[in-house]
Amino acid sequence: MRRLGVVLVVLALLLDGFGPARPASARETVVSRTLQLARGADRPLPTTLWHPARPTRRHPIILFSHGLGGLPRQFEGLAAGWARAGYVVAAPAYPRTNGRVRVDRRDIVNQPADAAFVIAAVRALDHTPGDVLAGHLDVDRVAAVGFSAGGTTTLGLFGPGHAAFLRAGVSISGRRPPGGFGGLPAPLLLVHGDGDRVVPIRAGRQAYAMAPSPKQFVTLHGARHGEFLRPGDARYARVSGQILAFLTAHVPVV
Repeated sequence: MRRLGVVLVVLALLLDGFGPARPASARETVVSRTLQLARGADRPLPTTLWHPARPTRRHPIILFSHGLGGLPRQFEGLAAGWARAGYVVAAPAYPRTNGRVRVDRRDIVNQPADAAFVIAAVRALDHTPGDVLAGHLDVDRVAAVGFSAGGTTTLGLFGPGHAAFLRAGVSISGRRPPGGFGGLPAPLLLVHGDGDRVVPIRAGRQAYAMAPSPKQFVTLHGARHGEFLRPGDARYARVSGQILAFLTAHVPVV
């Protein structure tokens, strides 16, 4: 395995797994690898990528953010499904809220900047000689999706001055972003269970009320906090299908 160091300003971007990627499943339609990124020495951002095994076109990027105590691999079903649909999915493990550290919820405010850093690192792969994604990324079409605190992180990307390439966002069971909204209008989808006791649906509705149009709020009747994102749940196919339909409508694979 080789490692490629790319300096971004004064920060190190290390690509762990640069070169051939390993199969994510026996079907070998999607591959997965990890980028060892860091936004400074105290903010490691190991990022799991899922993407088509043999890129043949320009693939849009989806940045996925986990919730408190979560890890990217817990959402592999969703991520691999998006990759099979033609997206490149990047899911960082946030340094102070992932499932391998003592969670500090106060750090959520710093995660939109982490997410933006990861997006920049993945976009840079389009011009990285030898990388399987070089020349195959649609760097002008990026979406962000997140669950719970990751939904709050996602909405935080759509603040004043956000990049024009950030085309759409999906917040699942999230709260309003601490910094508010601004910048270019981008379609937003908010999904929330009305039985959620972790992040009550009123918090999701508050975020929706703050968000600029175009926007959509989907209430999942009887749903709690994210069990509908597990492939074995009876609502998984419907909810994941709604999210994918939103993404393909606003960040199409062309």
